[in-house]
Amino acid sequence: MSMSDERVELEQKIAVLERTVEALSGELHLHGVRIQALMDHVKQLAETVAQGKPGEGEDIEPHNTRPPHYGG
Repeated sequence: MSMSDERVELEQKIAVLERTVEALSGELHLHGVRIQALMDHVKQLAETVAQGKPGEGEDIEPHNTRPPHYGG
């Protein structure tokens, strides 16, 4: 393999690596956005639980109520 062939091969490898880095960078950015959205949602849920309020359209019964199948 000549010096020129080696250089071409190295340049091709570098080009592949650059595309891979760009793709991974984009994926990392998307993951960061998704993680932030999930963190915001968890924070909102934690605040709702701390306030003892049910979420939208939810009716939460207290845990100390007797089940309907218990008589009396």
